[in-house]
Amino acid sequence: MTETTTNPKSAKLGAEKLTPEEQKRRFIEAAQEAGASEDEADFDAAVKKIVRPSKKPA
Repeated sequence: MTETTTNPKSAKLGAEKLTPEEQKRRFIEAAQEAGASEDEADFDAAVKKIVRPSKKPA
């Protein structure tokens, strides 16, 4: 069996070298599976769910 990576740590973890195009494709696919959207309103709604509202001084 020949190793295709030069970093032994990466080989141990099963990591593979991906082209930028393949990285982008996988990122988009994972984001879609997670329910991400390119719509700004959807993004804002998602942020509001996870970010605490700032307390305004009285």
